[in-house]
Amino acid sequence: MADKQVDLFLDSLIHAPFKDDRALMEFPFFSLQKTPRMRPLIYDDGKVRIEVKPGEKGLATIWDKDVLIYIASIINDRIERGLPVERTVRFNAHNFLKVTGRGTGKRAYELFLDALFRLRSTTILTTIEAGEVKERRGFGWIETFRIHERRTRSGKKIMSSCEITLNDWMFRAIVKDRRVLTINQEYFSLSMGLKRRLYELARKHCGHQEKWVISLPKLIEKCGSVLEPRFFKPQLKKIVEDDDLPDYHIAMSCDAADGEDGAHGLDSRKWASNERILVSFWPRGAPSPEILPPPA
Repeated sequence: MADKQVDLFLDSLIHAPFKDDRALMEFPFFSLQKTPRMRPLIYDDGKVRIEVKPGEKGLATIWDKDVLIYIASIINDRIERGLPVERTVRFNAHNFLKVTGRGTGKRAYELFLDALFRLRSTTILTTIEAGEVKERRGFGWIETFRIHERRTRSGKKIMSSCEITLNDWMFRAIVKDRRVLTINQEYFSLSMGLKRRLYELARKHCGHQEKWVISLPKLIEKCGSVLEPRFFKPQLKKIVEDDDLPDYHIAMSCDAADGEDGAHGLDSRKWASNERILVSFWPRGAPSPEILPPPA
């Protein structure tokens, strides 16, 4: 009876909008593959350097990130309702699995537990510069987690709720910086890691402009993909053909060289040069861009 009374006060997101941290959408922090990735993920654009190191179960994946989105959304919802917030959040495990489109069987709970292990053991190292001061930081996505279990009348032990403590960096981004963006719930139905990552980038960059254009090499870098361009391009072309990213269209074209007119189609031989391949994103309902300008 006591467990049922406690469960009434567990945070849930049945009706609240989902929020994602903007920094997590901008940079490649998560593995896009479901098989364990033991190779570190390194991103360095000359201004920001990020190195993500795996734990014994591999790097945290973009599907594991659903836990962080769920927690960020709970915290944001409490802020908007004028309720107190803290880094430790308690929620119903069944609600999380249901709302994020996962199963609720035994295997789903096992995968959820694996996700918590990866989020706890993955280490993020980053260099932050402010003026002439350089700061090096290292942290895991979550500091601690605790699983609460209870027995059913039949004596079966089930996961009832869990407590997760966020790292200070992400908590401050949500609470103090208010650095969050609403995402479409259909995001959770995307089964392909690359599609999830492309949606994140589109959501981050199309908020203040009609379209976002990026070269293929830079896009691969921002995705944190382990694929070489010759393997990445067919996957990207298939995603363009599927055209099922929530809220956004995606297209590929070839930047015209000096003396040439317009952009080339997908079957052009000009696609041999990866640097000339441009990828554009724009909101659904907006007109399709006719000619893609070179990225800045």
